[in-house]
Amino acid sequence: MDNTEHEGAQGFKRVYFFKYFLTEDDWNARHDYHIQKRRLHISNLHGKGIQNGDETLLVHAEATPSLKVEITPGIGTDIQGRVIYVPALDTATFEIDKFQLPATLYLKVVFQEMATDRVRMKDGRIENRYFRESYRFIVSDRPADDNQLELCRVAVTLDCKAITDPIDPLNPGPNEIDMRHRLHMPCTRAIDMEAHHTLLRLLRDRRAAFERLGGHIKLPELALFSQNFAIMQELLEANVLKESALGGILNFFQMLDNFAIESISANIEGFILERPEWKRHQDNCRAFRLLLEEPGKTPLQKLQMALVQLEKLSISYAHMVRLIGNSNRVYIPGQTKPLPTSYPIGGSWDFVKVWSAEMPQIFKIDDLEWLLMGELNITEEASERRYKFRICESRDIWKNRQRLYFPDGALIEDTGVAHEGGYSEFEIPGVIPDTHLCVIRMMDYARGDYELLINANGQDVGISRCDGYDRRARWRNWPFVIPSYFVNDTVLKVRQTCLTADRDINMFRYWFYQPTNW
Repeated sequence: MDNTEHEGAQGFKRVYFFKYFLTEDDWNARHDYHIQKRRLHISNLHGKGIQNGDETLLVHAEATPSLKVEITPGIGTDIQGRVIYVPALDTATFEIDKFQLPATLYLKVVFQEMATDRVRMKDGRIENRYFRESYRFIVSDRPADDNQLELCRVAVTLDCKAITDPIDPLNPGPNEIDMRHRLHMPCTRAIDMEAHHTLLRLLRDRRAAFERLGGHIKLPELALFSQNFAIMQELLEANVLKESALGGILNFFQMLDNFAIESISANIEGFILERPEWKRHQDNCRAFRLLLEEPGKTPLQKLQMALVQLEKLSISYAHMVRLIGNSNRVYIPGQTKPLPTSYPIGGSWDFVKVWSAEMPQIFKIDDLEWLLMGELNITEEASERRYKFRICESRDIWKNRQRLYFPDGALIEDTGVAHEGGYSEFEIPGVIPDTHLCVIRMMDYARGDYELLINANGQDVGISRCDGYDRRARWRNWPFVIPSYFVNDTVLKVRQTCLTADRDINMFRYWFYQPTNW
């Protein structure tokens, strides 16, 4: 069949069989029809190029230095839609003595069709029973034309003795194999739609996690790296990435997970890194890395297990975000803090004031889950030393042991300290910056009605008002929230100064809480 006839206004002519109709021309026309339709399909819907060009038809120098190179198996198509199939490892030689050097030589592969299985007919004619579709390597000093595929090029010098692999594949030198200009097939297998949507969701979740972790004043780089997830998400949504890109996508997740682990390990203090949430997150990252490093499987074969591990990582990232993340903003140095500079203690805190049991690890107030960050036990030497507790410039200091009641009738005995004049101060380590911090002071409420000025890291935060008094049920846990605006470091130095004359300030224990979902 004439190819121009097929592509003209007449369209393709397909053989139709009926009784007594069967000639050699009919059979040839039948085969030619399918050949032309297949090539039309390939040339227009798949295009010219190398399929999975990053993995197939690769050119490498031989182990022994020479002018011979090895070509790995693979598939490509030319401009006419003819399939160039290299089924096994093959070799080609750069016969440089045929060219005027120095010169850039091109290694190309071209479709080749050869007649085989010749037979002699009774009338003496010789016919070919088959045509073998094969390939041929060409080395020349001209770039590839429409029906040739460039596999590599080499800038050959006058003194060239061997063709070698490049030291830097992105910038090959003289006599080194240069595969930067290969044409990849534009249309390859797309990522499975279910996996495609799962990856989009995981990228969105991971981007949000990095933005919130980057809200921590010590982890601003994580907020910047969150943009990498946004870029990958846009590429997936545009259907630019095909099945061959799965390995790169999975390695992309693993690379940024490693970066997050290194950043958090280097910048976040002890107690966070000792929590089970952090241990589980490290275990999940390690399991994902080992899965990707498992030999003998392709990224496609690992995909389902990799998606399961990425789901687990999304959960562990959510736990880490609750511990050290900031959902209100992405940290940018010099940005004006939009967080509140006051935090009113309302009636929702009343149950804390009369809480007689051990303070819980987590409680919920004002739609926030508050996590216990530490406890200062006054008169216990190790605890005072850990929090650097001290009383300065006072007129009088004394210790006292009290056996008193809470309003619910619970009788508690504890030892504390009181002072007149001056101020008391302590340091709270392991603080999450840009997050509210609640200081709860266990006190004797027999003499109330005073005000304390609270100062944090050199800034006056506000006034803690201890309203009222109770001479019968005298224990109270008095809360004061230092607003997130003033929580500007991982260590917070708190100073308490009494503003009311003729009042002694007593303290027995302190508890420190911060919200986990701020």
